[in-house]
Amino acid sequence: MLNVSDLTLMRSEKNLLDKVSLSIKPGQLTIILGPNGAGKSTLLKCCSGALQADAGHITLDDTPLENWSLAELAKKRAVLTQQIHLPFALTVKEVVFLGLAPWSLSDFQASELIHNTLIEVGMPDTETRQYASLSGGEQQRIQLARVLVQLFADQQCEAKTQGYKGKYLLLDEPISALDLHQQQRILRLLKNLAQKGLGIFCILHDINLATLYGDKLVLLEKGKVTFNSKPQQLAQGHIIETAYQADLIRLAHPDNQLPQWQFRQ
Repeated sequence: MLNVSDLTLMRSEKNLLDKVSLSIKPGQLTIILGPNGAGKSTLLKCCSGALQADAGHITLDDTPLENWSLAELAKKRAVLTQQIHLPFALTVKEVVFLGLAPWSLSDFQASELIHNTLIEVGMPDTETRQYASLSGGEQQRIQLARVLVQLFADQQCEAKTQGYKGKYLLLDEPISALDLHQQQRILRLLKNLAQKGLGIFCILHDINLATLYGDKLVLLEKGKVTFNSKPQQLAQGHIIETAYQADLIRLAHPDNQLPQWQFRQ
């Protein structure tokens, strides 16, 4: 389990994170919500080890995050940030291959894993295309493929039976550039991976998608956790309306009665 306890981070006398506590459990898709500037990306950076908090603790499988070596951490968790700049001209296959840096795979194993993962993210037959020639949404799916091969390089044969327990995926708005069809594809993929044992930390802005696909939702406001529970519980009171200061109508999804929101005109 990835466990965060009383995490606090200050910059210029402002609390970016204020005693944040939460857990990312294996087999669970945890979605992080919150207005702009709430601290979502900052929290992800802390959970990934890229940013050191001023106070509090983060443990990964009961071991303090700082005690993990970079090599061990790279095999245990993968991180997809919002902005990724590649200064070199690379093909799609070469970009995804970057995710295999922690591992030693044969050329055949690497090619097979990359090929299968590109199919999973809806980008088949693109290995030889130039990454820079792709649309923003296509690049986003290629980057997702990169972090997926990073996690599963050691399991490509046995994963179907053993699942993905003990691995964690940290994603910052992974569907922000995708059309409706691809949003659904990727969220279904993430849900399926979680059901196989993967622990997923995923930042989203779309509240309706979060309630449909998330096993647990965490709401951040001004660096504080104000909600941490199952999606059904968001229907109580006016949690979303208050957090986002938006004029909304709350409805129930016709398939499962999960809470959904629409704008008032």
